[in-house]
Amino acid sequence: MIDIHLGIDDTDSNEGMCTTYLTTLILEELMKKNIIMTDYPNLIRLNPNIPWKTRGNASLCLRFKSDKPKIIFKIAKKILVENSESKKQKANSGIIMLQSKKIPDEIIKFAEKCLYQEIKMTELNKIINHNNIEYFGQGTKRGLIGALAAIGNTLSSDHTYELIAYRKNIKVERGVSLESLIKIDKSKIYSTFNNIDYNNFRILITPHGKDPIFFAMRGNNPIDLYNAMSKLEIYDQAERFIIYRSNQGTSEHLQNKFDLKNIKTYQSGYVNGTISKKPNVIRGGHIFLKIESNNNHINCAIYAPTITLKTISRKLEKGDEVEIGGGISKKSKEYDQVLNAEYIKINKLTKKVININPKCKMCKKVMKSIGYNKGYKCIKCGVRSNIIKKRKITREIKKGLYLPVPSAQRHLTKPIERYGKENYKIKNIPKGTWFRIF
Repeated sequence: MIDIHLGIDDTDSNEGMCTTYLTTLILEELMKKNIIMTDYPNLIRLNPNIPWKTRGNASLCLRFKSDKPKIIFKIAKKILVENSESKKQKANSGIIMLQSKKIPDEIIKFAEKCLYQEIKMTELNKIINHNNIEYFGQGTKRGLIGALAAIGNTLSSDHTYELIAYRKNIKVERGVSLESLIKIDKSKIYSTFNNIDYNNFRILITPHGKDPIFFAMRGNNPIDLYNAMSKLEIYDQAERFIIYRSNQGTSEHLQNKFDLKNIKTYQSGYVNGTISKKPNVIRGGHIFLKIESNNNHINCAIYAPTITLKTISRKLEKGDEVEIGGGISKKSKEYDQVLNAEYIKINKLTKKVININPKCKMCKKVMKSIGYNKGYKCIKCGVRSNIIKKRKITREIKKGLYLPVPSAQRHLTKPIERYGKENYKIKNIPKGTWFRIF
């Protein structure tokens, strides 16, 4: 039996299909060939700042043992061609098969880069030529980049799980009971996260596009996810479900520290620095912060829909020391490259002091300023004074980590409740019911 890693990417468009669903179609046929799964199917989110991504920018990898690699690839290729959006010229699908027990280091490093920067096809081609890789691409073949990245990301560090159910009828509205979802979320025994945004009681497990996904529940444990699904009340029929192991909810894309002298468009990462100007509120309620780090500066944008980040950033002051993570946007007419914030971590708050008008010693009335640096004068008796009193103001914010509201978070964003509950187990042979067709 040979160890096989099958990577798939870019099979969907905004008009339909879903790479996770197409992967289940492939898996359905492969399991008839007596493959032995060596891991849960992997769902790898790539750099979310790439503009040509579709929805969550997910790539997939199936890891298993088989003695029929040629037949395996032929089956996967056939299903890809018949079902991907590439047949409508709306996707650039790619599928890659690596036969190896150990993933080559250059593929692992390639996968890491796919989390935080733009990758060129020339870099992909070099790796394909160096290794025993079978591949097939359509259109521009850009999907091969994500397919190889999925193979290279073995989720050997922190990881989560996602249970995705698919609907039988894609023309009806997705029906999920909010009440039952709240019970699941409030119970805390299912170790799920980001099910609901309680700021507006918005259900987060159901997408809104034309894809076949019914609902998707995320959590720290695959067995807990299955049990949570059994408690969820739905108003439509599910056609199948699968449990993926994933880098969602890990903030894996934000481990790269920016070099402000050499930042590139679409990069993801973080910067440590000092607020060099008072926050600037622009039309629409968006906020710009100017960060100084080692004598270099960058503008950071906090957008109104983040809500919590917007509230916190308005209360920052010049001199505050912060860490901000996010993605670099393209230059515009108004701004140079901008860091779009995905989180703010306040490391140190500067002391805020204000000047207080003194009281008149004669009549005890508060004196009035007579001009900048000209002192004060009592309106009642005319006594003047140059004494300036200062008062320390208690800051309305505290040191710590701040995230957007759940509905404004990326798929990759690590929610607050996962800190201290990271998964580092590497052995992940599928257990229980992790894939079923109804």
